[in-house]
Amino acid sequence: MKLASLTYIIPAVLINITSAGLTQTITQEEFLTMLKRVHPLFEKENLTARIEEKNKQSLTGGQDWNINSSAIFSHEEPAIAIFGPERTDALSLTGSVDRLFWRTGGFLNTSLTFNRVNLKVDPMLGIPDSYYQNQFSVSYAHPLLQNKAGFLNRLQYNLKQYDIDFAGIQALENQEGFLAESAAKFLEWVYLHEQNNIILERLKLSEEALVNATKKREANLIDEVDLLRAEDAVAIAKQNLVLGESRFKGLQAELAVLTQNNSLYDLKPEHNLYKFEVLPLLEEIISDLKQKSRLIAAINTRVRQLEYSRLGFEETMEPSLSILAQFNLKKADKGFGNALGLDKPDFIGGLQFSLPLERRTAKYNISRTDLQIRQLEMQREEITLGLVAALTNLYIQITEMENILELNLEQIESARSKTVEELKLYNRGRSDLTFVIQSQDGEQNAKLNYAVNALTYHQLYLRYLALTDAILK
Repeated sequence: MKLASLTYIIPAVLINITSAGLTQTITQEEFLTMLKRVHPLFEKENLTARIEEKNKQSLTGGQDWNINSSAIFSHEEPAIAIFGPERTDALSLTGSVDRLFWRTGGFLNTSLTFNRVNLKVDPMLGIPDSYYQNQFSVSYAHPLLQNKAGFLNRLQYNLKQYDIDFAGIQALENQEGFLAESAAKFLEWVYLHEQNNIILERLKLSEEALVNATKKREANLIDEVDLLRAEDAVAIAKQNLVLGESRFKGLQAELAVLTQNNSLYDLKPEHNLYKFEVLPLLEEIISDLKQKSRLIAAINTRVRQLEYSRLGFEETMEPSLSILAQFNLKKADKGFGNALGLDKPDFIGGLQFSLPLERRTAKYNISRTDLQIRQLEMQREEITLGLVAALTNLYIQITEMENILELNLEQIESARSKTVEELKLYNRGRSDLTFVIQSQDGEQNAKLNYAVNALTYHQLYLRYLALTDAILK
């Protein structure tokens, strides 16, 4: 029996609850959109990646121009002054600018030094008792092997990008988890609304039965016990309706707080609880999951980060060979102005080489990184298997639940037919009211069971959407 053939049996989801006075509706998509707009979790999660971005940007300070200065006074008296000064007082003022160039790995330093020297010497030595000595210096070091093109200088900065990517993936995963949890509450809200509709329908039937029983009792067509049974059925239906509405309103209040929107109190959920969803083939879903799952993408991000970090350790395996160059201009004179002439040049150039013979630190770092990469690959395989297993399980449950829902419809039709027949027998005086009430209760329970199974179906579908990262696109 197909769904369309018996939908007239089921109260429509959009029927108003008269006692609640609800007229306007809100869909699940509108609810989630509202939630994304106002709930602090979403901004909180987005801030994580932004914080990591600022951490990355802070590392660019490693290539800033640095300005240094110093003022030093020194006083020296040798233990034995044979050919030198008996006392030396010197004041030195130095200013320098240096910078590390990430693009090349080179290091540049420039400095300017002013010295004022006072000496106590024997006049016979012909040494001036005071003079100025000034110097301008430029030096540059450039790596030729290790850290070529500044790879090691930029390493931590580049590695930070993987932390940013991972934080972004984790933020989306947390946001989707929250949306899935909230969407599940919305589905429960839909179910409670439908449950109240079913109970309200049962209450109307009970009230109609009570009216008929009252008339028959007045005409002495039935015993007093039948009237009491009819009254009891009405009381039970009212009690169930009040209980259902309390749960409905409680959950409605919770959702209103989550969305920070009091207008939700005047809305009812709009959602076709009995609609079947269209699923692609399981093989297609699994293939798409392996390629696009955020959990797998997060592992892949960490693997790439370790692989890039390994390149840094491999770089430290290279010998350290740098070319060095320094150029100085200096002059000393009794007069400060003359000492600014700076006409005495110096030039120094050469190569600097170093290599740890066993390079154990780099080797062990590479071995450790290889093990970490292998561990992450195994974790990725473990997660993939778990996702595929969970997805397969959900897929089977969803498809089988569709069959169960079809059987529920047949059960409702059977219960409805039984109620009609029991009512005919009772009206003819050939049956007891108890059997009519039991039959009506059975019909209500069949409809409630159908609603519960429909809720389960949509909860399973929601879990499927969350598993395939389809809730937050």
